[in-house]
Amino acid sequence: MNRLKVATLIFCLSAVALAFPPKVKGDEWDKKTTVTFTAPVEIPGVGAQTLPAGTYVFKLFDSASDRNIVQIFNED
Repeated sequence: MNRLKVATLIFCLSAVALAFPPKVKGDEWDKKTTVTFTAPVEIPGVGAQTLPAGTYVFKLFDSASDRNIVQIFNED
């Protein structure tokens, strides 16, 4: 009987956790998102660079024709 109660409790807690995921969302148009890294992060691409730990703002380049360019700014 105890195993059934424990299994039911675990199932219910899992269902509640999945029903309320954390809200992480960028701005609608430019998808502006602020991220803080605690370790250096390598940014892939043509001019691959490594960003030191810190806070950065990622957003889509304001272009109606090409929505695949991401701009990265420091916290300032």
